[in-house]
Amino acid sequence: MNYTIPISEMRKKFGEIEAILPYVDYITISKKGKPLAIISAVPEIKKSLIKKFAGVFKKTDLDKDKIWKNILKKRSRKNPIKL
Repeated sequence: MNYTIPISEMRKKFGEIEAILPYVDYITISKKGKPLAIISAVPEIKKSLIKKFAGVFKKTDLDKDKIWKNILKKRSRKNPIKL
């Protein structure tokens, strides 16, 4: 998910915008309705978030290999998806 925000909004709500940066691919900053810059979190920040949530299912109902084996099983598509 990507956002476009005006530079004036960036100045007013930088703290809020900074907080969502690790959760989005990038944010486009616009000036007078035209793209000006693109900002994103560095990969190390995104990796640290992934590590933070590693093991979140430990000792819960979702901590069963049988469930994940079925969920992660590769499935071949015999018929094309109808749109």
